[in-house]
Amino acid sequence: MQQVALLGLGIMGAGMARNLMQAGYPLTVWNRTAAKVDVLAKAGATAAHTLRAAVKDADLVIAMVADDGASRAIWLGDDGALAAMKPKAIGIEASTLSMNWVRELHAQAQARGLRFADAPVTGSKLPQTRAS
Repeated sequence: MQQVALLGLGIMGAGMARNLMQAGYPLTVWNRTAAKVDVLAKAGATAAHTLRAAVKDADLVIAMVADDGASRAIWLGDDGALAAMKPKAIGIEASTLSMNWVRELHAQAQARGLRFADAPVTGSKLPQTRAS
């Protein structure tokens, strides 16, 4: 079975991670906040405390972050995911981002011999209601 890495464990990313684990995929998770990684590690994911460690053995790397800046930092940062991914790995950007950044990211992935897909998802948590 393919090894999956998931980068970003907010509301959407954590839900995606749980679904991947439930489907039986070997999953490594990373988040800039270590506590979120630890929660999923207790549920069965492999914890990674660096991007490099998260993606180095992954066949599929999925990112789910807040915006262009966060996406740029994880993919292209000093220790970014693209530089650490193995040849022929597939990167999937699931965040909702600007087209300009997605095009640049796709070009960067191709230049490194990696496959890449833009697969944005939408959603949100339900609004909290106050008791009257």
